[in-house]
Amino acid sequence: MLKHICGAALAISATLLSGCQQEGRTILQPDEKFVISSDTWDYYQTYLQTISGGKRGAFVVSEDGYYATYTYCRTVQGCYFHINYSGEALKDCVSDGHKCVVFAKDDEIVVPYEVAN
Repeated sequence: MLKHICGAALAISATLLSGCQQEGRTILQPDEKFVISSDTWDYYQTYLQTISGGKRGAFVVSEDGYYATYTYCRTVQGCYFHINYSGEALKDCVSDGHKCVVFAKDDEIVVPYEVAN
């Protein structure tokens, strides 16, 4: 499968995963690990570099682990805690035809995961 990845530079805060399936979101079972491709992991490393220095953002990954996108605030001082970065990243994912999981909020991974070999 080819991986389609795009980055978005939007100011948006964290959406919490709930216990049911909602449009655009895949919910993991408590004992389930989310499997992502090595290319997605590499793209996550790019995201981390992008938000370095205190910027805020969110990184989401499609349920198959091959598509990812993110949103972030370009400036450190203009980024507020009440902005929903996860929600905007999920919207981008849905608009590209995927159901996604919030993988990271800022620089913190929020789901149990493993990188496929």
